[in-house]
Amino acid sequence: MHEGAVAAAIVQGALEVLEKERIAAAKTVTVLIGRLHHVVPGVLQDHYRLLKKEYPSLTRSTLVIEVTPVRIACRACGRETLIEQPAFACSSCGSGSIEITGGREMHLKEITGTEAKVKRQKAKGKSKQP
Repeated sequence: MHEGAVAAAIVQGALEVLEKERIAAAKTVTVLIGRLHHVVPGVLQDHYRLLKKEYPSLTRSTLVIEVTPVRIACRACGRETLIEQPAFACSSCGSGSIEITGGREMHLKEITGTEAKVKRQKAKGKSKQP
């Protein structure tokens, strides 16, 4: 079960984005994961729920998982298709001469949240003009 490591990477990536974009708290964290990673979404959700409790900016967030299908390009006929079964062959011509072009993705797709409130301090005295 590598879902724990994947969840930890998602949390770390989300925290970096929140800091960089100055987002106070995440509402949703959307990830794109290719089917070839064999991630079980329910297990990944469970790991995320446990890990997010440690970070106030993620505590109330929801993890959205988008699983991308396996996509292949046939070298024989040139067609690109999706495959559901683990038979790596072109669905158009049956050739086994294929290139995997999708299904290995894994990245943060989007984070929605609330912007951080920035306190502005009033400058004391007059500002200097250059």
